[in-house]
Amino acid sequence: MEIQFHGHQTAITEGLRVRATEGVLKLVEHLGRPVDADVWFSEDGVMKTVEIVLHAPHYDNLVGKSEAKYHEPALTEAIAKLDAQIRKLKSAKKKQVHEPELRA
Repeated sequence: MEIQFHGHQTAITEGLRVRATEGVLKLVEHLGRPVDADVWFSEDGVMKTVEIVLHAPHYDNLVGKSEAKYHEPALTEAIAKLDAQIRKLKSAKKKQVHEPELRA
């Protein structure tokens, strides 16, 4: 697994790297597959943006993007958005697997 960090007009602190890495690792546990991730930190005036893109096999790219006054809350919200996407995908996949059994 590889996590790449990108910064646009902002400095990425070590604390942000650690929090982003921990968050991505938790998402990978939920997904159950090895993934690569790109984490983008950007700053436009007072708004800070965090975008996380997970590249997982057998799935389209999963994207979580959030804006806030500081990077930390934006990172937390982006991780939460990705977690919700993963849970939705997993539940949809379970329904597909069990549907033929119900019809038979």
